[in-house]
Amino acid sequence: MTLKTLECDYLVVGAGAMGMAFADELMKQNPGDRLILVDRHAKPGGHWNDAYSFVWLHQPAAFYGVNSEKLGPGGSALASGTEVLAYYERVLAKLLETGRLQHFPMCESRADGAFASLVEADLEYQVTVRKKTVDATYMNVQVPSIRVPQYRVSPEINLVPPNDLPRVRKPRSGYVIIGAGKTGMDAALFLLDQGVDPDHITWIISNDAWLLDRAQIQPGRMADQGLGGQLKHFARCHSLDELFTSLESDAQILRLDSAIWPSKYRCATVSLHELEQLRGITDVVRMGRVQRIDATTIVLDEGSVPTDPGKLHVDCTADGLASRPVRPVFDGDTLTLQSLFMCQQVFSAAVIAYVETRYDDEVRKNQLCEVVPHPEFSRDFVRAIHISMMNIEQWAGAFGKWLRGSRLFAGHHEPLFKLLLEAIRSRKSAPQVRAGMQAILEQEFPEKVLEETDAARG
Repeated sequence: MTLKTLECDYLVVGAGAMGMAFADELMKQNPGDRLILVDRHAKPGGHWNDAYSFVWLHQPAAFYGVNSEKLGPGGSALASGTEVLAYYERVLAKLLETGRLQHFPMCESRADGAFASLVEADLEYQVTVRKKTVDATYMNVQVPSIRVPQYRVSPEINLVPPNDLPRVRKPRSGYVIIGAGKTGMDAALFLLDQGVDPDHITWIISNDAWLLDRAQIQPGRMADQGLGGQLKHFARCHSLDELFTSLESDAQILRLDSAIWPSKYRCATVSLHELEQLRGITDVVRMGRVQRIDATTIVLDEGSVPTDPGKLHVDCTADGLASRPVRPVFDGDTLTLQSLFMCQQVFSAAVIAYVETRYDDEVRKNQLCEVVPHPEFSRDFVRAIHISMMNIEQWAGAFGKWLRGSRLFAGHHEPLFKLLLEAIRSRKSAPQVRAGMQAILEQEFPEKVLEETDAARG
């Protein structure tokens, strides 16, 4: 066995979106630090390497990626998966040019600063880490192409990940989309865009989710229409149902079927045109999760529907961003990247890097970096936006200049006068917003209220 020894200040495990955003910001703030970047993939970009070829970024590219490098032309433009991967290659090349970063692709991290090659059995590395090991893989992003379906499938059935859809070479008797998250919607839209008749698509939806209108989260609209537009509804709502009814009436959020009250909220975005396309699929199965697929039947939690081997079944059930147990971001010589702002992972990673370079006290660091668990159920939206707002208020006071200058922060792209105007409006309505938010939190998270009360009592 060949054991190579290395040294660095920070060992970053994971060259995905969060790992790259962290490394980029840390190297900018601490010009003397040396980093080692380890990842299982051959190229940077994490899950983007495993995604289907027709994937697109669902948020504006203007505030995605890393702080030091623009992605896309700006404005409302999105970016294709191909563009995102090319972007991360450019970013990595720039970081490598500094001579302060070493990249070890196709390697797997092990305990205590060790990692091993995935292509050479006898090649291992041992790293002396002078400062910290950074876990940029904890969010555990999964896509269908790297995850085995969690249900049994008969050998006669043709089940594929969405990656295989562009390789279809003959018409099928029908298509069955299993899953209704971002991937499921993308798969359905891909088929519709290729001219597949909506009546030839069966869509299995285990749970409906609230959707964000992508038009509301565009640069220049976030202060009054995006997050700012959502917050004002808390001032007049005192229950979760009231809140979502109010948000929907203001077109802040959408749902696939007006007759179905969604139980989930996963930050999925959709355009109004895409929503109309998806609504054209009428063979929608809502019987819970798939348990197994037999040769002629799909068995679900609450019933079964017919199928046949002539249909192409598309597995879109991987939980791209599952809600993970919260860990302290800063814990001794270990740093765990997690979201600090609702559904904005790369921005969060950059914030963590900045805090790491500007503060010494670990307690203070963790106060500035309260984790926002990725929302899953409708009630999680309230808690996520509550913690996000508390974090933003802290950051504005502690390092507002950096915040305003960060391209990964949506507020960076807002005209200053709009931010000031919205700040004045928000200050006036803040007591009502906080009261409404607190009322809903107490109803939906009574266990959290009890924990906080016990903690206050000591």
